[in-house]
Amino acid sequence: DIEAAKSDGSKYRGKKHSYDREAFTKVQDMSGTGAGTSQIAKATGLTRQTVLRIVGDPHGCEAALMKWGL
Repeated sequence: DIEAAKSDGSKYRGKKHSYDREAFTKVQDMSGTGAGTSQIAKATGLTRQTVLRIVGDPHGCEAALMKWGL
């Protein structure tokens, strides 16, 4: 049962994200230099929506990577 697995944080981690630690870092770096969303997406191979999610909630995305051990 998914609800039971969610209560034990080590078992249910949700869907694996489309980005890894390297892509996450590259998005952060490029965003810090003022690069646009489309430019970052092309450089990393991620979708614009994923780039926007990482830029908008870096702490949540970092936590998700940690949860997956990435």
